[in-house]
Amino acid sequence: MTLIPWEAVAAALVAAVMHAAWNAGLKGGKDRLLDAALLFGVAGSIGIVSTLFVPAMNPQAWLWLGITVALHLPYVYLLARAYELGELGHVYTIARGLPPLMITGLAVFAVSEIPTPASVFGITLISMGILIVGMSAGAHLRGTLIAAAVATTIALYSVSDGIGVRLSGNTLAYNGWLFFGVGLATMIMAAMLRRGQVIAYAKTHWRRAAIGGVLSYISYGLVLWAMTIAPIASVSAFRETSVVFAALIGMLFFGEEAGKRRIIGAGIVAVGAVVLKLA
Repeated sequence: MTLIPWEAVAAALVAAVMHAAWNAGLKGGKDRLLDAALLFGVAGSIGIVSTLFVPAMNPQAWLWLGITVALHLPYVYLLARAYELGELGHVYTIARGLPPLMITGLAVFAVSEIPTPASVFGITLISMGILIVGMSAGAHLRGTLIAAAVATTIALYSVSDGIGVRLSGNTLAYNGWLFFGVGLATMIMAAMLRRGQVIAYAKTHWRRAAIGGVLSYISYGLVLWAMTIAPIASVSAFRETSVVFAALIGMLFFGEEAGKRRIIGAGIVAVGAVVLKLA
């Protein structure tokens, strides 16, 4: 497995902060499904405009882009449902803590990225630390199970995007078309599930959607770019350190419990990140 460059680490960590921020906004919303749909609608609008200013991507990438768009429908629906049932720190941690190990296994078969023992150890530490940060005593069982299902969709679309963006020949074009597809698909889903509510909700909650959409578009663009120069599993592991930032946001803004468990977990994540970078 190729070592992960510093620039890929930096991109993934910046993306982690942005991702935690827009998920916090989603958690704080009144209707999480509509908030998510509007957020991706904004990101999709940015995406389709951006494609006008960059070269076309290679046709081989369209299949993988389509797979990712399809996977985002259960991802968005289940994520919104999970946030209705559980705390930000808990749901976000399960959803983002499980994928790195899943992706490591999938990447072996999908793109023949064979990790070194040290890389596996670093990814495992990051996943363990993430789960320690977010596993809460007395957490909502159904919310936990739904968050685990979200993790599965994340692992699958991360691998499909890792393949797709490498085939695309242009990260900006791939990111633009990806968000346009996701935005269109999620808006259609929201219109079907929340008949007649989308426009009225958008009039009073457009600020959250605008901020979240910009953060989502930029953060995932950074992740896609990092995947073109570094192993998919390693980029994913660094990106999912966003759990630590989400836990901090949950404690500061949502009154969620703080304690030694989260501090220890954050420390394990940091150690795992160092091990992964030096592996």
